[in-house]
Amino acid sequence: MTTPQNSAGAAAPAPVLAVDLVTDPAALPALGALARALEAAGIGALTLSDGGLHPVHVAAHLAPATTALGLLPRTDAVHVEPFHLATQLMSLDHVAAGRAGWLLAVEDTPEAAHAVGREVLGAEAAAQEAADVLTASRLVWDSWAEDAEVRDAERGLYIDAARLQYADFEGETFSVRGPAITPRSPQGVLPVLLADADRAAAGEKVAEQLADGRALDVDLTGLDLTSPDLTDPQAAGDHLRAVVAGELEAAVRGDGASAVRLVRLVGLDLSGDPQALAARLGALAASLREDDLVAPAPAAGTDLRAQLGLPAAVRDEDPARRADRARLAAAASTTEESR
Repeated sequence: MTTPQNSAGAAAPAPVLAVDLVTDPAALPALGALARALEAAGIGALTLSDGGLHPVHVAAHLAPATTALGLLPRTDAVHVEPFHLATQLMSLDHVAAGRAGWLLAVEDTPEAAHAVGREVLGAEAAAQEAADVLTASRLVWDSWAEDAEVRDAERGLYIDAARLQYADFEGETFSVRGPAITPRSPQGVLPVLLADADRAAAGEKVAEQLADGRALDVDLTGLDLTSPDLTDPQAAGDHLRAVVAGELEAAVRGDGASAVRLVRLVGLDLSGDPQALAARLGALAASLREDDLVAPAPAAGTDLRAQLGLPAAVRDEDPARRADRARLAAAASTTEESR
């Protein structure tokens, strides 16, 4: 077997194995049990695609029920309020204790545009707005320092304004001032991936420059995991491996935005017994790990950035955007007048 390499010829970090869940309201009562079973079977992450319930809300529902699974809602970057989306994802990262990410999507249908009172954007305009929303979101996520919360009851001081900074983002169709209304989340800056299904709509800038990596889609539509031929978990794992491994070995994992960070199993019918489904997918995960095709099962307490092989986020401090800049400017003016 050939170990996948990046464009420099070095061995690339193995991607995380993820299962895509569609947020059908009828499936909600069973999703908690399914998520726990998949986690116990060694699946690395869940992506959540819109099936009627908002993916961020379903991810927040599953976060307290799990301890190691990465949770990546696949949600639109265009027909949203950028500031609200950024803070929703920050809140999810708090609830998930650092296991949240964003699978960026671009909804380009007339229905999506008209639902929020907008005209349909052309492909180029939609891609530009997606890039702007991603950039603005990262500025919002990074607006609080880790030590910004003071919580000094005696002085009546909750935050140190000197440890906050404005986003001050100006895009082509919107602006975001910030800072966030939510304290810095456990990861600081959430990982943002782009699924193969969304690369064309998101545009070259997001796909090649801004995203933290690629989610390789493996479409298993039509595969019946409850088939009598697949009742044995090992047989199911071998069957699935034959489908998944070929695509993984063919993938050039790349660098930067094009690096394959996640392998996403899409199109699976997950309506059966959670334990039986998890056993079959767990056998697949074990088989792929034998050849280092996917990353090890995550340990509880590991944040998603670390699972994906991304470095910890380091805050980009910008004195010009400090939240107490008005006070600093006033102090400087007073000093100048006293000379």
